[in-house]
Amino acid sequence: MPIRSFSSQLDDAQPVNRTVDNDAPFGLRQELVDVIYQVFERYADFNESKIHKVITQSLGFEAAANPYGGYRYAIGRDIRRTEWPRVYDLICRLWHELPGGPLNREFETGVNRVLTAYRIAWDLRPDGQLHRILPVAVQAQVEAAFRELSQARFAGALTSFREGMAAFDDRPQRGRDACKNTFDALESVSKEVFGMPTATFGNVLTEARKHPQRLAAETISVLQKLYDMANNHFRHGMIDPFTLKPAEVDFVVASCTAGILLFVRL
Repeated sequence: MPIRSFSSQLDDAQPVNRTVDNDAPFGLRQELVDVIYQVFERYADFNESKIHKVITQSLGFEAAANPYGGYRYAIGRDIRRTEWPRVYDLICRLWHELPGGPLNREFETGVNRVLTAYRIAWDLRPDGQLHRILPVAVQAQVEAAFRELSQARFAGALTSFREGMAAFDDRPQRGRDACKNTFDALESVSKEVFGMPTATFGNVLTEARKHPQRLAAETISVLQKLYDMANNHFRHGMIDPFTLKPAEVDFVVASCTAGILLFVRL
């Protein structure tokens, strides 16, 4: 993949702090056009007119039969003038125009190099969707949680966790929904593991204190603080404005994910 083949190897081209989640910079938009052509031109069924129509119409514009300046210029112009969230919609739309296999992986690689360079908070994954960047260790925990929650008895928790991660990945992020749903998943798992289907998370913690062989007092204390945070900031029926910062949303999601794995593995 020749896209940013040199600069992507430099330390300053792999920023740790990828925090841009409300913009699609001009340069990024134009580099995406290069990625599109780099990959699609090697697709046996490549049809420049068709790709132009897919891009233009998916962005809500009318496609000209013979656009001024040629197709590549017209694509760059349309991507330049669309609202920023639609740029990311387009990335996912085009992934599904490819046949699967090597070309999809190359498209993923090229897109992600560009997203990384502009500090965008998402990466394109093999499912064809954009997912918010997480530290490697936390991402591994999220994937493990999805696997563990695939058990039939955790079906309700899995639904909540999916909704929470969808809100976490959304553009722009829906922080309250991400926190609320991932915590709901944690509560659901804890109730199932302790056999307390009508309880609250607080009730589960009270029961856990009676069985120190199952959970250390310090672990219960940490979970209690997470419960207090949930009740003060994003739990059921709250009408106050959501005030947690993005880094705090990351903390809640990561903590709930760790808690889910903790209870599942008791």
